[in-house]
Amino acid sequence: MSRKLPPRVYQKHGAFYFVTNPDRKWIRLGQTESEMYRALAKLKSTDVHLGEMSEYFERYEKEIIPTKAPRTQTDNLAEIKNLRQAFGKMRPEHIKPKHIYAYMDARGATAKTRANREKSLLSSVFSSLIRWGVVEDNPCKNVKNFQEKARDRYVEDWEYEAVLSLASPVLAAAMEIASTTGMRQGDILNLRYADLTENGVPVTQNKTGKKQIFEWTPALKAAIESAKHHPRHADSIIYIIANERGQQYTSEGFKCNWQRLMNKALETGAIKERFTFHDLRAKAGSDAEENAQKLLGHASATTTRRVYERKPSKVKPIR
Repeated sequence: MSRKLPPRVYQKHGAFYFVTNPDRKWIRLGQTESEMYRALAKLKSTDVHLGEMSEYFERYEKEIIPTKAPRTQTDNLAEIKNLRQAFGKMRPEHIKPKHIYAYMDARGATAKTRANREKSLLSSVFSSLIRWGVVEDNPCKNVKNFQEKARDRYVEDWEYEAVLSLASPVLAAAMEIASTTGMRQGDILNLRYADLTENGVPVTQNKTGKKQIFEWTPALKAAIESAKHHPRHADSIIYIIANERGQQYTSEGFKCNWQRLMNKALETGAIKERFTFHDLRAKAGSDAEENAQKLLGHASATTTRRVYERKPSKVKPIR
């Protein structure tokens, strides 16, 4: 049937049934959806096992995550695996703030940012549980996040040029695209020759769905041309940033190549401190100054200022 039913509710012979766990007893809920939901509420009040969190994580994964932006989907699928390990065997109504704090403390010992993101996803799951009529309250709402310090690494021009001189043509092209447009790594890896137009480079941000067209500039044209110096470049290559086999880079594959480039730059003394590829997005935002928000495609100027504008501001003394 096309309609989505609550976990462990099935329609059979014109009526709705709830199947208990683990004894697999079929409990008749009624013939209409309103009867079904009223009966479910009564079952819950009598403490019938209405399902563990693992079932609701599965429903959230099937119904809610696919509605999000592609990058968010990828992040959520990784986050929900960790949440399932910690809370999967618990019933929703048994999860209290103390359990979430215990999870945050354990996860935050090595990854505070990830702990915050996973708690946010758990909160979203509970918001869906409220909508589905499973629980009445969200235990995450009073659990505080770890305080996060925004990254402030600004890549100086001389550092950028030093690393660029050591990069392969393809990595150099990726660097130039990032520092010119402020695109994220994932969006750069998705660029295809077939998408290029006379007006510029159209991009739909993988993380937010924001649509942009980066108009042609001499620097952007030169960056695209640089990628064509690929050792196996041919008309059959689809993606602008292609690996040694002429195929699209995976995220992990590109990161490995970037780390090798960083190691080389440090070993040769070209730079003293490594920087991430994502720092080039911040460099673009910082160097763009007044145009930073539009360049990066942010809905909020606050995000642009707080996270991506890292260049020290120049201040003229009063005398």
